[in-house]
Amino acid sequence: MRCRSLLSFSGLLLLTALPFATATAQVPTPVSVLGRNPGDDFYLADYDDAIRYFHALAASSDRIKMFKVGKSTRGEEFEIAVISSPENLARLDEYKSIARKLADSRSLTDAQARELARTSKVIVHIDGGLHSDEVAGGQHSIQLAYKLVSAQGDPQIDAILNNVILVLWPTINPDGQNMVVSWYRRNLGTSFEVSPMPWLYQEYVGHDNNRDGYMLNMIESQVVTRTEIEYSPVIFYCQHQTAPFPARIWIPPFADPISSNISPYMRSWLNVVGTQMSAALQEQHLPGAISQAQYDNWYPGFLDFTHVFRNEISFFTETALYRYATPRFYTVNDFPKPSQDLKALTLYTDPWQGGWWRLGDAVKYMVAASMSVLDTSAKYREQLLYNRWQAAHDNIEHFKHSAPYAYVLPNPQADTPEAALLAQKLLDNGLEIHRATRTFHANGIDYPAGSWVVLMDQPYTGLAKELFEVQHYPQAILDGSAKPVTLPYDVTGWTLPMQMGVDVDAVTDPVGDDQRSALEIVSKIDPISASVEGSGPTFILSHKPDASFMAVNEILAAGGSVAFSRDEVQTAEGLETGAFVVAGIGRANLLSIAQKYGVSAVSTTRNPQTIAIRKARVALYRPWAPSIDEGWTRWILEKYGFAPESLYNAGVKAGNLRARFDTIILPDMSKTQLTDGFKPGLVPSEYAGGIDTAGVDALCQFVQQGGTLIAFNQTSSAVIDLLGLPVTNILADAKSDQFFCSGALLRIQLKDGSRPSLYGLPADPIVMFERGPAFAPKPGFEGAILAAYRQGTNPLESGVLLHPEKIEGQAAAVEVAYGKGHIFLYGFKPQWRAQSHGAYKFFMNSLYRYDEPPFAEIKIAKADDSDKKTPASAGQQDDDDELN
Repeated sequence: MRCRSLLSFSGLLLLTALPFATATAQVPTPVSVLGRNPGDDFYLADYDDAIRYFHALAASSDRIKMFKVGKSTRGEEFEIAVISSPENLARLDEYKSIARKLADSRSLTDAQARELARTSKVIVHIDGGLHSDEVAGGQHSIQLAYKLVSAQGDPQIDAILNNVILVLWPTINPDGQNMVVSWYRRNLGTSFEVSPMPWLYQEYVGHDNNRDGYMLNMIESQVVTRTEIEYSPVIFYCQHQTAPFPARIWIPPFADPISSNISPYMRSWLNVVGTQMSAALQEQHLPGAISQAQYDNWYPGFLDFTHVFRNEISFFTETALYRYATPRFYTVNDFPKPSQDLKALTLYTDPWQGGWWRLGDAVKYMVAASMSVLDTSAKYREQLLYNRWQAAHDNIEHFKHSAPYAYVLPNPQADTPEAALLAQKLLDNGLEIHRATRTFHANGIDYPAGSWVVLMDQPYTGLAKELFEVQHYPQAILDGSAKPVTLPYDVTGWTLPMQMGVDVDAVTDPVGDDQRSALEIVSKIDPISASVEGSGPTFILSHKPDASFMAVNEILAAGGSVAFSRDEVQTAEGLETGAFVVAGIGRANLLSIAQKYGVSAVSTTRNPQTIAIRKARVALYRPWAPSIDEGWTRWILEKYGFAPESLYNAGVKAGNLRARFDTIILPDMSKTQLTDGFKPGLVPSEYAGGIDTAGVDALCQFVQQGGTLIAFNQTSSAVIDLLGLPVTNILADAKSDQFFCSGALLRIQLKDGSRPSLYGLPADPIVMFERGPAFAPKPGFEGAILAAYRQGTNPLESGVLLHPEKIEGQAAAVEVAYGKGHIFLYGFKPQWRAQSHGAYKFFMNSLYRYDEPPFAEIKIAKADDSDKKTPASAGQQDDDDELN
């Protein structure tokens, strides 16, 4: 990070005001500070430039204050600008407090809410985007700030400054803006001027930084959400840049479906904001605005949309983009055939005719859209504020009289640390969590003291219901859609307790005062109490909690020894086969580790039969054509202490992999991305290509020499082809009218839970299926079917699955013997967006090496020719074991 002139601060302050001067000073233009005008052809301001300009504004005007609100993954300071009249800024803390009161509603009567709505100001969030290769957003923030701060005698801007408090984020991905601008500057004027950047523009997640809205795994997501809850804006508006071509800007209303857990006030205002924006763009002769089209907001995890469940009018727009700051000329012949007639449509009222498209055009559209939002906020300030109160009040009243009245997360349960984590996620999203101080009785069940309870009669519980309930895609849309494959925009099912392997019970009867007296509100979820019980030199840890993997890796790093139990042994969670057996570490050290991760241990004098393990030397393939799945996987492995080494194309093709690694993970990607990568000439030569045939040969040798290869989702299908495995992807040629699943939670059945690679998993886990394969063994197959979809049973648990019969009875996960090594093929994403915690064990168990290889126990299914039966036709007696 380049140095810039900032005041010195000690520690991380959530809100620390930077000084500003009065409006009597000359307001600097962007070009006077930066030397170029944001929006100019071939020029991009980076985040450091933006902050330098915002500081210059703050030094010259009393309409703007700067605040530090946190740090990015790479340590960049997050700074925001708050813009309004000097009088409003002087009372900023008071208006923030009022905003939170209206958003909560419980301390205000209807009359008090109306009065506050009449006299207070509306807070609006606008940002420069989070997808950093969508470059115009960050440039727009500079121009918008200048427009608002410098204007004199403009009635529209005066009304905005008097009625609105703008919280303007230059960007919500500082690291990415600096990376992308640096890449563009490096290649400007060369043949690679518009080449894609060969790494993720946000550490670990890239484009999925907008899929972390409720999990808040990333530091950036946490900063944005924490600040949003602090300011409690009525509107949350994020800039994007992927308009449906040839439209120039996509604006609300959204396409259906939309969740019924969103307040109807917010659903209505989304439409109003969009129609106001459409009229404003037309007034300024900015053609090409389109609504609905391809964008729905069914998935609640968009960082720019999750806030809608806190009763904020949350939305984005998508302005057209070519590449970076390089202009392009379009003719009608460049348009898709259906758009070449230039006919107006109901939601595309003024089609774009073609011509030059420049970065400056995109900035102009964005500033116009942002000004429309601010203008609408100023005009409807009182109604917006009162509706915010109504949304919270109505939600509370609804759940006083309608089920679910509460949700209970029992403590203890099979994976108590995960239950605690889920409760903390709700807290971080602004919901209230209660803890039972004594037995809590509901649903005819006595829940133990320590259980967590989400009472639904509070302002933001639409989010709890959205995350906890099963998703049922609106049947009217599926029935009426000629091409359901085009819907939805993202996944269709995400039920969080299913993904995380956590028990959550909906309370179907009203929660009375006596029940409430057993509850206390908590400000944070306390660490899980852990202990080491019993006597003896050997310790047993349950394999069921995910946190046990972190504990085991720390034990191994401390010099202890760990093994899997072959026998059924007693753990703190009950009897288990496959529990972690620990020795060579003192009780005090083990207790410290157990308490750190919330996993209890039992000591014993027994010597159970075990399989000794050691942590594998793990490599994670990292392509130059960036893989979001690789980033998520890397984040998880680092978090759990597996210390993966990134393996690039050159490292794969160099061979000798077995000498360096025990296990190689291939994250989800297409066969082309794996083997070919970026085409030569598209990017500088050091980033071109994939693993090609030399890399494939090296992977073959690695496994044949005893290595373990793990492939996720679509990469499994690629590995089958590239390594010539005796397995078929039965979905390889399936058309959308034969099978469709763009992202849903499916239940699978373990075939042999005693296998070490499956230790700790329930007998019928739920996994995220997202356009993946399903498997059937071919003649010559040697290995094991790890898990399969039940025969004759629809595996769908949440979301949309069309034609489930296509995969019923087929394998979902396969272990293939290959030379001295083994290949694990997963037809799903066991680490999907770091949400599907309940499936982590599928791959984490295989990140250990065994002194006694369990692969000797693999049941062999061989056939010398096609006339011999395979497991798919062997005619097992149990239908659940049948593969077809």
